[in-house]
Amino acid sequence: MLVHLGGIPTVIVSSPSAAREILRTHDLNCCSRPRLLGTGRLSYDYLDIAFVEYGDYWKEVRKISVLELFSAKRIESFRYVREEEVASMIDSIAKSANSGTPINMSERFMALTADITCRVAFGKAFPWMELNDGKFMDMIDEATAMLGSFSASDFFPRFGWIVDRFTGLHARLEKSFRKLDNFYQKVIEEHRNAYKSNEEEEDIVDLLLKMERDRTELAGVQLKEDNIKAILMVHSTVATYYLS
Repeated sequence: MLVHLGGIPTVIVSSPSAAREILRTHDLNCCSRPRLLGTGRLSYDYLDIAFVEYGDYWKEVRKISVLELFSAKRIESFRYVREEEVASMIDSIAKSANSGTPINMSERFMALTADITCRVAFGKAFPWMELNDGKFMDMIDEATAMLGSFSASDFFPRFGWIVDRFTGLHARLEKSFRKLDNFYQKVIEEHRNAYKSNEEEEDIVDLLLKMERDRTELAGVQLKEDNIKAILMVHSTVATYYLS
């Protein structure tokens, strides 16, 4: 069924055969996400891997993720992170058991996954981001809400921006973006100023900064800070997902 949501033509699919037609037969024509106000702003104008349209840039970012960030060799290099975090969790469980404190194992395992994800991505465990005047989870939760929010500009391009300013959505989106941008900038600056002589100590931010120094190009676009921040946004969301 074809409906028009404002100025956007939208196809609604409700049968298995139609879904198969779209998701398999015409996958290349339907695989890209729509270009929306919230996703565009928070992904630095679609420089990430989750919301960027299918094309040469997406292929390059995906190739970097597969070959550089999440290759078997790189995952093995993060083994010490997994071992340290598992040992820390076991030690915490032992202390709780000795003191007779009840243990929620589901929460412990989710926290373990978030800590490993954050250390691999940012070089810091999750508690650091909560205590370092960041309120990390609140910040990412707000960004996630903005990604799923209704923006009049998306459906009524000519005058929707007036509605968004009147309702406060525009200001709320900009505030969320600035908080994330400041956080990512702080993480990047800390990594720029840190000296790591051992490649095994490098995290994903170190690898992306190394590509920036090497003037790596993605589909003809040189990798810059905004590209790095957009890629880090995905890891931030993943870490929060495990604790939500």
